[in-house]
Amino acid sequence: MSLPPGGQASERRARGRPANADLRAARRKEIVRSAYAVLTDRGYDRTTMSDIARHADVGQGTLYRYYPSKRELLDDVFDYAVTKAARALRIGSLADLDLTDYHQAMELITLFGTRMFDLVDDDPAIIRLLTVESSAIDPELRFRVSGLLSTVDVAFARLFEAANPDSASADHHATWALLGRLVIGLSGPGLLMSMQGDTTAESRATFLASISAIADQGLLTEEPAGGEPGDG
Repeated sequence: MSLPPGGQASERRARGRPANADLRAARRKEIVRSAYAVLTDRGYDRTTMSDIARHADVGQGTLYRYYPSKRELLDDVFDYAVTKAARALRIGSLADLDLTDYHQAMELITLFGTRMFDLVDDDPAIIRLLTVESSAIDPELRFRVSGLLSTVDVAFARLFEAANPDSASADHHATWALLGRLVIGLSGPGLLMSMQGDTTAESRATFLASISAIADQGLLTEEPAGGEPGDG
């Protein structure tokens, strides 16, 4: 005897559809994770789709159904790496801190720098993938890298401004923006130092102190009223 429309068989089919969608989403995530592992190990140019399929334990035909090309797959790998880095750095959590209890920008620099070093220790290739590797592939990815760095710049500028409520006027916006760029720009040499094997706590502390000194004794030093910098 056949079941009427809307009966048990229809309910089974309806319940089955999300399971297929979930399976596809799970497989896509696994492919992206595998691609990230292979790309960070071998680099974009030396990685083939067959390498990724093998690592993900799927057939090449299956891989191409999800991603028609390595370049399209890289877009999702880039997003995966950004999310991974954001979770490790927890930049958003800085906004929840009572910044007035810190020694202004210097404590923010030290906190962020320490988290950055921890990220590189845990996953040395992630910064290379997000910056050097991606920037060299094509203009579209280079634009995404630039946008990512600009977003972090702005986030830091706002944090520094919040840490200095007495200097939050429009006259100081350029200083906070420049300080945000300073943190990101000077993090490069520190990360290079780390990736080259200099991971001692003393070296890292010295490096972060040097960035803080540039901010404290340079950008954040106010000129004497009515005089030039350095006038007695």
